[in-house]
Amino acid sequence: MTQHQTAGLNARLKLFALLEAKGLPASEADDLVAALEAGAIAGAQCEVVEQDVYTGAKGEEFGEG
Repeated sequence: MTQHQTAGLNARLKLFALLEAKGLPASEADDLVAALEAGAIAGAQCEVVEQDVYTGAKGEEFGEG
């Protein structure tokens, strides 16, 4: 997990630097990056839900963790 967090942080910092170099105000860059992150999270959640539907991970065992 740490490897993915580090890669995500590095990508975020690089994106902010690129947007700043193009003259985008920091507040707009933050809104844009937040929207991208929200979309990525929503997409990942959809994949998990689809996998749960196909694997039947909604039974009693799933609810108990």
